[in-house]
Amino acid sequence: MPPTSLLLLLLLLLAGGAAAEAAAEPPAPAARNETIYDILPLFGLPAGVFPANVTAFSLADNGSLAVDLAGPCYVHFEYLTYFEPRVTGVLRYGSLTELQGVQVRRFLVWFTVVRVKVDLPPPPRFVYLDIGWITRKLPAADFQSLHPCEDSKRRGCRLSSALAAAAAWFQDFFAQF
Repeated sequence: MPPTSLLLLLLLLLAGGAAAEAAAEPPAPAARNETIYDILPLFGLPAGVFPANVTAFSLADNGSLAVDLAGPCYVHFEYLTYFEPRVTGVLRYGSLTELQGVQVRRFLVWFTVVRVKVDLPPPPRFVYLDIGWITRKLPAADFQSLHPCEDSKRRGCRLSSALAAAAAWFQDFFAQF
């Protein structure tokens, strides 16, 4: 083979290898305009799992997810839910595991949510919140829309009114005796 043919063959092989490597790389983050609300349904989860104030997120190839919120956030699903300014976990199809930064309140006690999962195949009918060894089943419809963060004063009023209603009930109940 003449030296120019050998050189041309070598250049073609190198160019083909570089093109294959470039094709295997994921698109640059700046080129992707997807939000966390676009990504969650691709993993079988409803978009409203996170509140409406997400400012940024990152998703690694191994599923590690970090979601940044504009600040601490309270959202009322069936339970009052608290989101820290940064929530992390591992995103897999149908679940978000190893969750950190999310708590729910039940009977005035805060519990850490360690996993969110849905029943499969899509569309999910239920969302399951795992708080340790306890699992709570909630309608998936509650998570379809994005929920804004509640005003801390309004959240306090809800608690105050709930306590006032409970106190009034107990007062009426014991007034019978």
